[in-house]
Amino acid sequence: MDRHLFLSLLLALFTPSFLSAGDIKVEPAFWWSGMKNTELQLMVYGENISAYRPTVDYPDVRITSSVSLDSPNYQIIYLDLSGAKPGTFDIRFSKEGKSFVYPYELKVRKPDASAIKGFDSSDVLYLVMPDRFANGNPENDNIPMRTPYKVDRNNPNARHGGDLAGIEQHLDYIEDLGVTAIWLNPVLENDMKGGSYHGYATTDYYRVDPRFGTNEEYVRLINKAHQKGMRVVMDMIFNHCGSDHPWMKEIPSHDWFNNLDNYVQTNHDKEAYFDPYVSDYDRKTMINGWFVPSMPDLNQKNPHVAKYLIQNSIWWIEYSGVDGIRQDTYPYADMDMMRNWCLAVMNEYPDYNIVGEAWMNYTIGSAYWQKGSKLNFGKDTELKSVMDFNLMGIAGKAFHKEAGLQTIFEHMCYDYVYPDIYHVLRFLENHDTDRFLPEMPTNLDAFKQAITFLLTIPGIPQLYYGQELLMNGSKEKRRRLCSPGCSRRLAR
Repeated sequence: MDRHLFLSLLLALFTPSFLSAGDIKVEPAFWWSGMKNTELQLMVYGENISAYRPTVDYPDVRITSSVSLDSPNYQIIYLDLSGAKPGTFDIRFSKEGKSFVYPYELKVRKPDASAIKGFDSSDVLYLVMPDRFANGNPENDNIPMRTPYKVDRNNPNARHGGDLAGIEQHLDYIEDLGVTAIWLNPVLENDMKGGSYHGYATTDYYRVDPRFGTNEEYVRLINKAHQKGMRVVMDMIFNHCGSDHPWMKEIPSHDWFNNLDNYVQTNHDKEAYFDPYVSDYDRKTMINGWFVPSMPDLNQKNPHVAKYLIQNSIWWIEYSGVDGIRQDTYPYADMDMMRNWCLAVMNEYPDYNIVGEAWMNYTIGSAYWQKGSKLNFGKDTELKSVMDFNLMGIAGKAFHKEAGLQTIFEHMCYDYVYPDIYHVLRFLENHDTDRFLPEMPTNLDAFKQAITFLLTIPGIPQLYYGQELLMNGSKEKRRRLCSPGCSRRLAR
């Protein structure tokens, strides 16, 4: 017998003819009644689920459409929740006269859920890479995952054991620094081989990486930070996911990703948005090319992908109460979709704040991305806050006397091009850059001068974990070293 035919018959024998509720996965797992946007997208995964017809019989909950994708194992259901009350309703999936029921919960919103006030220029942000900060729970260092890994602090590319418990145990320490907001590098599941400790290769958009903790621990950390008067900022990535995401194992549809059949590397030409001489080819390569081979480029022009990502961010805000978002690789995603995302978030949470990572070489390029800019040809991005990468490069040279302080003066002169200078994130170093200190200093004058400058100029200042401990060095293995708390508690 042909080997492939034998395997197909074997699979058929062990594949149930009809599914049950336990055979499918629904994202998001629950939602809330009373949201301003009353449309809910449910992404359902299960063996041949597209063959099933969904129905709902619950007051003010109506299925507006159900969408089958290229893969028969996905179905996307759109619900109208206008006027729906909190409670659990049944989604009945029917096929060939048989059916099963999946219970779905609409939760009660907290009374002040929409009143979250995002971080602003009154805050000082403290950026933490969870894997490299403090190991508060050694029991989650080596837990079973799909992809084998090993905690090895001698390997810069390996997991080092830091987690949410470690951050929670050091909230007093962080508070004593005088910072008022904590920006965490991504905490969602990165079940990937190689250097996925950094968190930028998502493999589950609704699950905190178990090596960091649980969803409940993340919420607890945010609540405890709030009790101390500190905010928490969540790092998100819409441009790409990890190559081990289930979407890559079972691709929903051919247009779920860009350049799926033939790998195209992005050219990183972020100026393509306003360069009068850019070719269509270069612009498309910038937006649709993959960031790296291990991070598939999501196609945000696909309306189902766009809705999934937008809804996921709102789910995390509503679920955890997180106070702000830092969006990674902002210009690499579809600009129209990102604009719609900002509008959707601000519609639900009017005082929220989102900062986009647009790593531009000049002030005018950074200002292009900020809400209200006159530079983007009338196509407002609606992005409230942007990052000043240019200042970081200039400050490092100026305060270390590789260049004169005149360069800082000349940079600051162009602050006027920002629509809102007080919503510009400013920093001397972060997880993607060399440390401000190239080596352990023998004289702290340059360090003190630079920190004073950072904390007193207009904008939102951001410090990087270990900066207060004079952590130093360049290249990835130095910029992302463990703090002393990786293996023991930091002294208060």
